[in-house]
Amino acid sequence: MKIEPPRQAQEWSYSSHRESIGKALSSLGIRSNKKTHINCGSSARMAGNVCANVDQIRRQGRWNNTTINGAYLTNLPRELVRSMAGFPT
Repeated sequence: MKIEPPRQAQEWSYSSHRESIGKALSSLGIRSNKKTHINCGSSARMAGNVCANVDQIRRQGRWNNTTINGAYLTNLPRELVRSMAGFPT
């Protein structure tokens, strides 16, 4: 049996990415104008939930301070929310 090497990842065009995300969302009955950036906010919040600091999250997403604070992270202090939920801070 011959084992094939994994395929190289290929970059998607913007329009292909937008179209495929749009089809997936509409098949679930979800309407959104943020097709290509739909995961940005949740990925930033997930990184915050595992205690990544804001500078790390900002660099990963290439966001400036205004963008990350206004669009992707909550306005509540992470340590406060974690302690109120019973997690160690």
